[in-house]
Amino acid sequence: MQGRKVFVVCAVGLALAVPLVAQAELSAEAVLDKVYGQRSAKGCWPTTDDGQSYCMKVDHADQRGTATGNRLYLLVTGEAVDAQGEAISAHALSGLVGAFVVEEHNGKAELIASDPKIPMGEFGSPPTDWKLSLLGPSDYWGWQNTTGGGNQGVFYSWYVLLAPYGNKISNLADFNASYDNTGSCGDKACERHTGSVDSTLVIDSSKNTEKVYPVQVTVTGTGTVKGKKLKPKTWTLPFDYKKWIYSKPKDWPLGQVDF
Repeated sequence: MQGRKVFVVCAVGLALAVPLVAQAELSAEAVLDKVYGQRSAKGCWPTTDDGQSYCMKVDHADQRGTATGNRLYLLVTGEAVDAQGEAISAHALSGLVGAFVVEEHNGKAELIASDPKIPMGEFGSPPTDWKLSLLGPSDYWGWQNTTGGGNQGVFYSWYVLLAPYGNKISNLADFNASYDNTGSCGDKACERHTGSVDSTLVIDSSKNTEKVYPVQVTVTGTGTVKGKKLKPKTWTLPFDYKKWIYSKPKDWPLGQVDF
């Protein structure tokens, strides 16, 4: 992330807020009309990223009461489309995600953290069915999901945790969720890893002394890592406040996978 990084757990300070509407109505439509322009006849909000057109739709809109006011957590996803607004698909073409946190202040709904254009996914489609999760004890909420893909018999995924960082949205996760190369073992990757490895992630909200909760990731599977059989294990990944991201241990098995 570029520019000055602000340590914030409760989203951002009010000085960063941008008024959206005159009334305190936390409306997803009002936010998206302001950010992307009017909704199209196809029922989505058109936008472009790096010359590619997308059609943005609401994936999740959740309201939460917080210590500083009522908030709307809005997550939208967009498929790549052509000039006629029809969906297009190509392996290297990503989908698009937009994330917004809106808070009610003095009778106005204000955008306090956002990123309207986050490239993610493949074949022109983004990951969908996001989950809003509490990532810290002081109203620090974010969106949880996985994304991934495959190529030449190798399939993989990694975790995504989107959350406010200053007045922007940052991905707090930088570690893989799974891989499976049982369909192709003709390259050097198979000298390090073979088989199918999966994992599950749980946010450890019992650590109330932490400003951002650690996560517990249980790794399971039938694969090998550096010639040794993988043993199921639950790992605790602490949060690195300087980098604003979860830290992987050096012997983290999924951390050795290159795609």
